[in-house]
Amino acid sequence: MRSGRAIHQAARAELEARWLRDWCRWAPYRWLHERFVQAVEQLAGWPAPEAYEKLARHVPCGDVELPRFVAQDREALRQAGGYEQYVAQERAVPTRERSWHDFFNMAVWAHFPRVRWALNAIHVDASLGPVDPRNRRAPEQNVASQLDESGVIVASSSGRLLNELRELRFKRVLWERRAELMATTQFWIVGHGTLESLLTPHLGLASKAVLLDLPRAPSSYEPDELRCAVDRRVAEIIGGWRGNAPVLDPIPLLGIPDYADNAAPEFYDDARYFRFQRRNR
Repeated sequence: MRSGRAIHQAARAELEARWLRDWCRWAPYRWLHERFVQAVEQLAGWPAPEAYEKLARHVPCGDVELPRFVAQDREALRQAGGYEQYVAQERAVPTRERSWHDFFNMAVWAHFPRVRWALNAIHVDASLGPVDPRNRRAPEQNVASQLDESGVIVASSSGRLLNELRELRFKRVLWERRAELMATTQFWIVGHGTLESLLTPHLGLASKAVLLDLPRAPSSYEPDELRCAVDRRVAEIIGGWRGNAPVLDPIPLLGIPDYADNAAPEFYDDARYFRFQRRNR
């Protein structure tokens, strides 16, 4: 009998054997820039890692630097001292061929470059500590890894909804106040591991969230204006983690409107999706 890990690896290998395009229009990916989506939809197959930079540049990002994307070289990573150290030194992202994980990593860099540079700065900051002997990371680096792999930015002009999310009142926010949520709140998934998981979502799929107050409703911004403003603000928040690692809030992703077949109140009573407990902040 195969282990759960072996089954997961086999499913991942099967997924990466094919180039898919229909996911671009699924609800969890609708925040991607239209020019980026159009470029992806024109691809007939997997792009080479060196082509990722051209894809990323379809997303307007102002004057912020985008990294290069290069084929991953294990020896080069070893000489640099690790993945994040290589990114910081070379201003380049090591990328594996035919990898959804690395493809979505590029997509997040393209849309939230300030956030990704801020996370990289935390990852390579040798002054942080104490270090967890199990993974050799400081607390701030553990939180950075959570946001990097499984993060979501929830930006809302409704402080009441954000407070209820902090209180884990998910049915109240995602179902009972659904219309208000959709009018006041936007979700951006910035965890590239989660973006990969959403291609084949599983029960209980969740993200770690940065909750962000907006001065006005998302619809009152130009799309690029709001995304770039959120990119700046969240990057500043990440920079403030040094010496004060936060506890990120959990968000059950499949409870977000349209992210699953969740248009009935019974969905929000299913403990398989909503089994969270409060943690000290």
